Amino acid sequence: MVALLVGACAYYNGLYNANHLAEEARRAEREGRTGEARSFWSRAAVKAESVTARYPRSKYRDDALLLHGMALERLGICTQAVPSLRLASDSSPDLDIRMQSSLLLARCRLQMQEPDSVMEAVAPVLAEGRPVDRAAALLLRGTAYLRLGNDRAALEDLATSTAPQAVFPRAVALARLGRTAEAAAVLGAAAARPIDETAWLSTLDSVGRRAPEEAGGLVDRLAGRRDLSDGTRARLWVSDGERWLAAADRERAERRFRRAAEVAPDSAEGRSARAYLVMGAVRRARRATDVPVLFDSLSAATRQGGPAIRIAGPYVTVLERGTAALAADSADLALFLAAEDVRDSLRAPELAAALFAELSRRYPQSVLAPKALLAQATLEPRRADSLVARVTTDYAESVYALALLGQGLAAYEALEDSLRQAARHPLERGPNRRPGEARPGRPADEGRRVRNERN
Repeated sequence: MVALLVGACAYYNGLYNANHLAEEARRAEREGRTGEARSFWSRAAVKAESVTARYPRSKYRDDALLLHGMALERLGICTQAVPSLRLASDSSPDLDIRMQSSLLLARCRLQMQEPDSVMEAVAPVLAEGRPVDRAAALLLRGTAYLRLGNDRAALEDLATSTAPQAVFPRAVALARLGRTAEAAAVLGAAAARPIDETAWLSTLDSVGRRAPEEAGGLVDRLAGRRDLSDGTRARLWVSDGERWLAAADRERAERRFRRAAEVAPDSAEGRSARAYLVMGAVRRARRATDVPVLFDSLSAATRQGGPAIRIAGPYVTVLERGTAALAADSADLALFLAAEDVRDSLRAPELAAALFAELSRRYPQSVLAPKALLAQATLEPRRADSLVARVTTDYAESVYALALLGQGLAAYEALEDSLRQAARHPLERGPNRRPGEARPGRPADEGRRVRNERN
């Protein structure tokens, strides 16, 4: 009797502690303390697993199995959560435990990218669950149908579900079916509810790819709420700016980025917004002297890493090379390669033309001067005739002038090979070059392009 009582006390104490840790985890989640929540869930999982291992025959074992699976699902460790959840959903005599376990099992299947298995997991809930459980099951099954590309079946489930979160995948299904106005209306009706930032950002991305105007209007509504943090507001604006960039509306994109940079200048979103603004300035720049200024601005925005360096990393690298190439003791080849990088990697033709022009101005006797003039001509069609005339007049004996006439091709190829070896720069460079586009750094190709444009 004493041994049994001691064992029962230990069991209840273990389960009580596990439930207490789970409640602390939920409170931390509600208050936005994500790191603490994960710590509490991790400890709850350990406690619950210990209870199931030590007391496998207890009538409360299913409670511990459910709690163990729930904690692991919250931690995103679904491969370990599935066995406990499946066991509880299959064998528990308690209907509520079976329903909760089945729903958590379905959520895990979604996390594990197994949408087909969601159908099986939610079937018992749809058959015998309470209305609130069936609403959650319809949400999960509708989301699974979305993952499978069955948008009509998804919409049927999501429109039937009364779960508040169903509004987001429902809007996605509507947008995919081309019913973007309805998608915006559904989201608009939810804009006054408490904000689920993650759900809003992902849904706006999906709807905004098809209807940027509607998504932009929703962002304005959300950003106008007084209960939003500056960080959330900045994230909404940066995401909307990225969508406008994808829609090739740089003016609207930059207005969004400026707002984000103003409202949360010291945040990761503010730095990302500034990086986007500098990248836009690079594409508009027209003077070689702009390069070091732009490099300094972009370095400041990306100094702390994070999303900003992911966004602007290639720009930082190219502008750094350009700044070094413009230094007083730089070489003509370094400046030429920097100009090519600006042209081919950054797609900034006016700035690249300025760098090519700077090379021919600084190093008029360089073997690269006529090559730079031809490269500049392809970027400035209005000046192409005068620039080509300079090559044929001032550099009439160069291999590049002769190549324009289809002469001296052996000498031209020999010089090009020599330059490539000196630069240690492969011919097929520039990952952003389109298939079939002329190879960068090929003056003969550039000359042919100039002639074609003139004709």
